[in-house]
Amino acid sequence: MPETSHIKRRKILIIAGEPSGDRLAARVMQEGNILAASLGTNIEWYGIGGEQSKAQGLQCLYTTNEVSVVGFLEVAKRYLFFKRVFSEMVALLDTVATRPDVILLVDYPGFNIRFAAEAKKRNIKVIYYVSPQVWAWKPSRVKKIVNSVSCMLVIFPFEQDIYIKAGLANTEFVGHPLIEITIEEQTLFSSRETFALKYHLDPSKEWLLVFAGSRNEEVSRHLAIMTEAATALSSAIMVEPIVVESANVSEEYYRLLPKTVARFRNAEDVHQLMFHSQLGILKSGTTTLEAALLGLPGVICYKTSFPTYWMARMLLKLNYIGLANIVLGKMLYPEILQNAMTTEHIIQEILTINNNRAAFTEQLMSIRSMLQSENASPSKKVAYYLLTQ
Repeated sequence: MPETSHIKRRKILIIAGEPSGDRLAARVMQEGNILAASLGTNIEWYGIGGEQSKAQGLQCLYTTNEVSVVGFLEVAKRYLFFKRVFSEMVALLDTVATRPDVILLVDYPGFNIRFAAEAKKRNIKVIYYVSPQVWAWKPSRVKKIVNSVSCMLVIFPFEQDIYIKAGLANTEFVGHPLIEITIEEQTLFSSRETFALKYHLDPSKEWLLVFAGSRNEEVSRHLAIMTEAATALSSAIMVEPIVVESANVSEEYYRLLPKTVARFRNAEDVHQLMFHSQLGILKSGTTTLEAALLGLPGVICYKTSFPTYWMARMLLKLNYIGLANIVLGKMLYPEILQNAMTTEHIIQEILTINNNRAAFTEQLMSIRSMLQSENASPSKKVAYYLLTQ
């Protein structure tokens, strides 16, 4: 890490355009506020984020709910909106009162890579936290990133070599933030019985979780099929099906769920629910890595529009889409995609996993050690760079 330089006032622009990025940005802000107090520094946080970032002091110009979409076609439909947002954010860089001392970009590559280039033109420092998945698709983005950012802070160990070899010496593997999050949380978890009582769940049964997604379009495509499979499995293997609702999705999307399915909507206790559960039907994304770190076996499902899927298949450079599978370098969580995502297929894979659950869970143990960095937590490291770069 660089040596500390004392700064009395710091304007930090954050762009975290997705729910997962909002959570990570909020943790960085929390650590940044603590560090700033010890340095006698006053931080002004502003930009794009969500409720968690706002709770840490972010002056939110646009929210994650407004700017978070999935898929090429979906983005194209809102082209004029995103063009306006981008222009307004760039305008902040050209005004003395709103020009930041440093910019923190959290994932969200379609917007952030272009924004980093604009900041570079204006000689503004850019710290990029959570690399776009250049190892998965569009590796040409590496050169654009290297030419635009001051510092890259990556969360997978193999990403550090990619950027250093491309010429960005100021790259550090800071560890995966889910490691620090889950370690902290587990010290506060209650017993399974106490948790079940709090949320009116049946502690005598094993729990099968359904994660349909954190965006409206994901839930509309996944929920019915996933719930139908979970309901059938509740009879076949005597589990209690629980649909985990996203706070980012209107409750209207869940109103037609059958009464036999439990509903869970408290985002603060989702990890504890995963820790106490036995099986999961998981939407592809961060959820799959969370499940792996909390010891939850399951299947990975994903369905999107055909144009989006076709373009993704043309661009993807990996054999797997699940983060846990990518880290392990093999297919542990079965991946059920597009037209293959049927009720029957999900049921079949869950039954197979259930019959070999102990072996499955044992293979999850190595993921934590692979994603852990030395010394400080990821959030503390990122906050340190923001205040000392």
